[in-house]
Amino acid sequence: MYIWKIDKLNEELVAGNMPEREVFKYLVASSILYALAMIQYSNPNSIDTWSGVAAGLVTLIGLFFIYKCNGGDNGKDFLIRYLSISWVVFVRMFVLLMIPTMVFVFTLQEIYMGGIPDETTNIDLIYMTAIEIAFVLWVAKHVNSVARASNA
Repeated sequence: MYIWKIDKLNEELVAGNMPEREVFKYLVASSILYALAMIQYSNPNSIDTWSGVAAGLVTLIGLFFIYKCNGGDNGKDFLIRYLSISWVVFVRMFVLLMIPTMVFVFTLQEIYMGGIPDETTNIDLIYMTAIEIAFVLWVAKHVNSVARASNA
């Protein structure tokens, strides 16, 4: 299971050498993360509802887009490619993008808003939607790369 090396993962996917056991590991890791993300950590407000709607739309549209990047109905190994690539992209995004930007956003909130709000704000909604869109685009880029290399 790859945690960081997306180029090696892409090469393995192009070669079609990923065993079902490895695919299962990506599914388990992704499922655990999804389950943790669904835990309600505070009392929801109206922005939480909008955040859920935005996340749902980005997910549905994003999966369709990624499916098309994989070749649509003529594509191969969509689930294997999606699960494994999205896992590595998530780990990379978390380390390289989410942690630094969260520190930045929390610092701005502390300085300009008098502290980090207890409830979800418009800033949180915009931030998370942007992160979700960036995730979809990054995964789509790699799925497309693997699909093109596999058909070459």
